[in-house]
Amino acid sequence: MDNNIEENDEEMTQAVIEPILEEVIPFRGRELRTATLADKQGYVSLNSVCEAFGLHARAQRRRLYRSSYWLQYAATLMMDTPKGKRPTVCISAIALPLFLTGVEVERVQDPEARELVEAFLDEAMDVLAEHFGISEKSEMKFLRSAVARLVAEHDKEVQTSKKLEAELTEIRKSHDEKVGQIREAFGNLRQQIREVSEYAGPKARLTPEHMGQLRILIDDLAGALTRTGILKPYPGIYAEIIRITGVSKTEDMQQAHFQQVISHLQRRLQDVLEAERRQLARADQAESSENDGEHD
Repeated sequence: MDNNIEENDEEMTQAVIEPILEEVIPFRGRELRTATLADKQGYVSLNSVCEAFGLHARAQRRRLYRSSYWLQYAATLMMDTPKGKRPTVCISAIALPLFLTGVEVERVQDPEARELVEAFLDEAMDVLAEHFGISEKSEMKFLRSAVARLVAEHDKEVQTSKKLEAELTEIRKSHDEKVGQIREAFGNLRQQIREVSEYAGPKARLTPEHMGQLRILIDDLAGALTRTGILKPYPGIYAEIIRITGVSKTEDMQQAHFQQVISHLQRRLQDVLEAERRQLARADQAESSENDGEHD
């Protein structure tokens, strides 16, 4: 299985962000690679998730990028890999559990990986049911499927209630053991997600007035840079904003970063305008010298 995601694929159009911290979380003998951005948002390497669950990395990456819903939780981070620092496709740690519930179990060929994914889906169902106060939901669904399977297997035999109850008890015991294993395996990851959530809670985003002021200043700077001969100034301007804020979209910028970005862009604009004025002054001086030479 090819679980390598190359950085030159057509989907990688997002700016590459430098994280402030990288960590490795042990998971069932494998590793989940995580990173934290400047705004304390946590991300998990999609490669490491696919390796841990036995999933095809390219298929999961396409699923991540073809949905506008999941795309908002994706980011490209410069992370350590066995081949050195490379752009790495990541998914928000907060969105990862729900993203995994969309895995097509039938496409997982490895029996152990498939069993792990199925157990995780059961765990996710239990957690959601408990959250909404219907903790018996997953258990009843499991019992219904178990009874249906037993009836299909023994539809030609007369079953006593005692035998049926014993088999159901054994199945429930096996199910509980597997759920316990999954809870333990994901305990560390869920704790990491909680810690990231505490730091990356809701922040005050830019107001429409902020966005308008920012766009005007960006357009003014772009126009000034164009006059100096730079044909496509916008990518460079947005790259500077990303380095300051750590976010790939201006819509995600926090108000805490707004004044810093505005001050930086104003300084850049003043520098360009001053250079433009000096260039015009030199041109006027040269023209004046030529005129004086003609009179002589």
